[in-house]
Amino acid sequence: MNLYINQLQKKADFKEAIYAGDIFLNTELRAAKALCAFAQESITAAFDGETNHQALHTLMPVEEFVVLVTRLKGQFTNSLRAKELILSFIDEIGVDPHEYIFDVPRIRVVPNYEYLHAGVSYAYKPHRDTWYGSVDCQINTWMPVHTISPDQTMMINGGYFDVPVKNTSSEWSLNDWISNQRHKAKDNLKEEARVHPVPLEAINSASEVRVAGNSGDMLIFSGSHLHGTVPNHTQQTRFSVDFRLMHLDDLKHQRGAINVDSACPDVGAGFKDYFHAHDFSNFQGIQQ
Repeated sequence: MNLYINQLQKKADFKEAIYAGDIFLNTELRAAKALCAFAQESITAAFDGETNHQALHTLMPVEEFVVLVTRLKGQFTNSLRAKELILSFIDEIGVDPHEYIFDVPRIRVVPNYEYLHAGVSYAYKPHRDTWYGSVDCQINTWMPVHTISPDQTMMINGGYFDVPVKNTSSEWSLNDWISNQRHKAKDNLKEEARVHPVPLEAINSASEVRVAGNSGDMLIFSGSHLHGTVPNHTQQTRFSVDFRLMHLDDLKHQRGAINVDSACPDVGAGFKDYFHAHDFSNFQGIQQ
């Protein structure tokens, strides 16, 4: 695995590098900085003008926090501005937006673990996005909204990129998640009652990487990497933004990262949430 620093725009074959397990870290993308600035504005608006974002979990009971986070997530994810900034990102890295689709952007909210680690702030166990029904050519982006420490970030365990992990993906349905489980996040206050695809064996953390970045420092990596939430035992709430890209021709011809252990039975069931990057029209699936 290789790590490229501020080279996304300079490497014409970046997709192939990502499919091979390489990771890109870009700290100078204007669109990424703007997307995080928009996230900060959205947090302030959703929390009724409160600007001390990282202390929000100390200012209210968890029930109120969940209501406001639910509002924040809906407003941010469904905003036209967030989509426009994803298009700006695609333009900035120098690729043709007609060739890409993207998933709706997500804002993740991870407060102190003892305060809340389920539902709207679920602490994801080590997983590949392909366990959740994503395709092998999915390109992930992830960035912190505020400066974070290694104890607050997301981990990527590169040693497992081509090493199988026993997991429950074969028993997990993306269709069921979309229809029945996803909207129940606000009801999970103490423990996560919703079923997720998870490892069935212990994960060796020796090759785990934790990037402690600043606002808008963007990681770009394959959705097939094993990654997860670092349990946040600090007293600062961590906000992050992520979105996913797929290259249409790679999707059509089933190019992408190696699949070593993913067995979700309804891969691609979430395509209805994707948009064409050039005009934000809904993706209707690959035409044969």
